[in-house]
Amino acid sequence: MTNQPPPVVVGVADDQPVVVQYAVAEARRLGRSLRVVHCWAMPSIGAEAYIAADTTTIMRTEAERVLDLARSLIVETAPDVDAEFVVEYGAPGNVLTEEAKGAAVLVIGSDDLPWFERFLGGELSGHLARTASCPVVVVPEEVPAGSGDGGVVVTIDGETSAAGPLRYAFEQADARGEQLHVLYAAPAGTLDADLERYRATLAQVVAGWQEQFPGIDVLRSTSAGGASELCIEATAHAGLVVMGRHQGRSPFALVRPIARAVLRDAQCPVVVVPLDYGRDRTDSMSD
Repeated sequence: MTNQPPPVVVGVADDQPVVVQYAVAEARRLGRSLRVVHCWAMPSIGAEAYIAADTTTIMRTEAERVLDLARSLIVETAPDVDAEFVVEYGAPGNVLTEEAKGAAVLVIGSDDLPWFERFLGGELSGHLARTASCPVVVVPEEVPAGSGDGGVVVTIDGETSAAGPLRYAFEQADARGEQLHVLYAAPAGTLDADLERYRATLAQVVAGWQEQFPGIDVLRSTSAGGASELCIEATAHAGLVVMGRHQGRSPFALVRPIARAVLRDAQCPVVVVPLDYGRDRTDSMSD
């Protein structure tokens, strides 16, 4: 048994250089090792009995090829990063659920349609977005990760606990040396008087976190309107957008219109943070 800190885990579905590069940067930011995982499986239960051995061999070879692409990229661009490469047999949702239990953060891509559909409405949504024991970062392959100049944006919409997302956002802004924008999305139709109350509450909450992270430049804003529209707009200029996992007992609590819209249309990496993130630390902050 070792006491190694949890690694950054990246699940690669295919040749996804931007996703891998984001995971490499995250491993450096956190000072952690990197675990690169590719999953492969037969299309249905019992399919092994009906598929030729040659086909199985081809699938395994393809899985190794995908992993080799990630390995080559990391060796060429980040030889200093301690990385391991693993091919796992099984459905991505099941495999990555287990991986998340021992991860500091789990990074996946949003450009591969089967993965994206699972994340929004199927296996990954149920097993990862709702219950993953670590933050889950979704990286759009078509947009260079971290290319925005708006720093880190954390969105609070009144339906999630603020402590976990705020802690993660402050940590990211601190590690990146960037500005943090705390955006409170008030419900549409909120009266001006209520907006002022929200602004005062937000200022008080943020002040407590600034005491723990005094070197971070923090911008606060409160807007009334559609939370999903505000989040999507934020992704157009941010390097990272942080969202809290929605409360609720439904196994598809995250699969709400706001989450579906933001993850579908995001122009920068988006991370969904468990509400209890950081609770194992000594922390007197309340939600």
